[in-house]
Amino acid sequence: MNNQSWPASWPVRLGSLEIELPLVRGDNGFQIYAFDPMGRGDWNIAAAEALKELLAPFDFDIIVTAESKAIALAEELARLLGHEDYVVLRKGHKLYMIDPLVVDVKSITTTAPQKFFLGIDRQELLRGKRVCVLDDVISAAGTLHAIHDVGKAVPFTVAVNACVLTEETRWENYEGVPVVSLDHIPLPGFSEYMP
Repeated sequence: MNNQSWPASWPVRLGSLEIELPLVRGDNGFQIYAFDPMGRGDWNIAAAEALKELLAPFDFDIIVTAESKAIALAEELARLLGHEDYVVLRKGHKLYMIDPLVVDVKSITTTAPQKFFLGIDRQELLRGKRVCVLDDVISAAGTLHAIHDVGKAVPFTVAVNACVLTEETRWENYEGVPVVSLDHIPLPGFSEYMP
């Protein structure tokens, strides 16, 4: 399909807040409806409040997310849940990360291979815990896959996967673990959404 077949923006609901996501196109013609919550306090607050309600039936000790777009969301959700800590898998090795665990990750929005790093202190914080894996968007599930791999290595148990939006696939579970989300967006070019 060509660009003109898709609307220039797509409406999504973040709890009490409705926003419009712009259609963006890369140099290779790949198109997505861009959800970038970094620096958007109102988006993260509304999404965290709505996710807190959806996560009420699930029992977990801590939130795990990946650098970087879901960090503010993780912090707000942890605050609402009364959690003192949350864990962020980092995309680069930092000097203060002692004996880091390293896992490969593949993302549809990043062409170069990526890795996640998790220092031993953060591993110990997660060991034996029940966690909520949090992401901004679940599309091809590359980030979920990487975090689940970290869970097997540490180890910890993934109790629930949560995100603001699912993209293309309406994920209801991943590796047998429930997925909760606030809304769904198409991945332009896939037939399910052709106008």
